[in-house]
Amino acid sequence: MISVTKEPKVSIVIINWNGYEDTYECIESLMKITYKNLEIVVVDNGSDTDDVLDLENKFEKVKVLRNKENLGFSGGNNIGINYSLKQNSDFILLLNNDTTVNDNFLEPLVEKSLVTKDIGIIAPQINYYSNPKRIWSAGGKISKIRGSGFAFSNKLEIEHSNLLKEVTFVSGCCMLIKKEAFEKVGLFDEKYFLYTEDTDFCYRVNKTGLKIYITAESKIYHKVNKSTETTFSTLPLYYNTRNRLYFSKKNFKYFLPITFIYLSITMILKCIGWFITGKTSNISAVYRGFKDFLIGKMYHTNYLNFSDLNQA
Repeated sequence: MISVTKEPKVSIVIINWNGYEDTYECIESLMKITYKNLEIVVVDNGSDTDDVLDLENKFEKVKVLRNKENLGFSGGNNIGINYSLKQNSDFILLLNNDTTVNDNFLEPLVEKSLVTKDIGIIAPQINYYSNPKRIWSAGGKISKIRGSGFAFSNKLEIEHSNLLKEVTFVSGCCMLIKKEAFEKVGLFDEKYFLYTEDTDFCYRVNKTGLKIYITAESKIYHKVNKSTETTFSTLPLYYNTRNRLYFSKKNFKYFLPITFIYLSITMILKCIGWFITGKTSNISAVYRGFKDFLIGKMYHTNYLNFSDLNQA
């Protein structure tokens, strides 16, 4: 075990966007963890509600940073990362606000990072909040043809090993990152805004020779797409379509035509099904994703629900 006097400093960065209830529950679980040398940093991404004031009133020891506008996952996390690095943190833990954690989840991540010198990123096993014995993510790998990272998931815990495992991709839902990784590759690419930026970051870290690991000795629980699945259900479809193509172009330029063909065929087949079932907003989101990639329109989209095909 890590000696209390030698615990490296960990900054836990959480993005909040109109998600007070989830963020509150997440912080409540963090208040019970056994690791002591840490700071909790909440970056409010321009919430429309009084989330900032409510969080400041409820948690005096939590540092709340306010953004005037929604900077997305990448931009919001970069604000928190920059702040944390200036506080001389040894590790940055990125954590989704729609998660809860076990009280001893952080020690295994830090300990293994200290004894395994080539680690750049390490992540816990992430289980479903609604089904705590089923795995949502146990790390994964990056696929050139898909233009994305994908997780090993939907297994029961009894089917999964507890051993430290090297992977090429972990979800930005929760990742412990050594400060040396940021020194080597910089921050998240803000052109993504939302989705696939974690894949890009993992790829860049791997390119430096630093490695990525997953350990089931550490566990957290994720509510899965809670922030976008209800009000803006087509946003993940738009951003994933556009950003997977951008990721491929940025990192595998000569492989881009194959990824483009693969995604085109996949989405055409899905669009046929959506047309039959009347889900035209999904078709609009995919079309806009392809179109915006081709014209080089990145960062934040002004479209939210893609409710009308004419909107695209």
